[in-house]
Amino acid sequence: MNYLTRSTSICSRAISCLASMRKPTATNGPAFSFLLFQTCNMGTKAMLKTNKAAAKRVRIRGSGSVKRNKQGFSHNTGYLTRKRSNNLGKTTGIQGTAIEKRIRVLVGH
Repeated sequence: MNYLTRSTSICSRAISCLASMRKPTATNGPAFSFLLFQTCNMGTKAMLKTNKAAAKRVRIRGSGSVKRNKQGFSHNTGYLTRKRSNNLGKTTGIQGTAIEKRIRVLVGH
C-alpha cells in the first residue's frame, strides 16, 4: 500500500476502493472498483468528464441559459442576402428546458 499512500491527493475511500480490486467478485469486480475510484475523488461530488464535442459548440451564459451558433453560416454564403447573412452570424438560445439541462450536464455546469 506504500505506492497508494505516497500521494496526498488520493482520499482514504479511494484507497479502500483500490484495495478491494485484489479479489474481484460479482459486486467489486475491476470495472466496478475503477468506477468507484473515479467518483470518490477527494470526497467531493462525483464529476463527469466534459463532453468536448458539446463544449466546442455551446457556451453557458451568466444566467445559466445556453447559447449556440446558428447553422448554415460555415460556407456557401455568397448568395445570401446581407440581412440573412447578418442574422445567421448572431447567436441564439436553445428552446426547451429539458434539452438545455442535458447540455449543461454535458458541458459540466
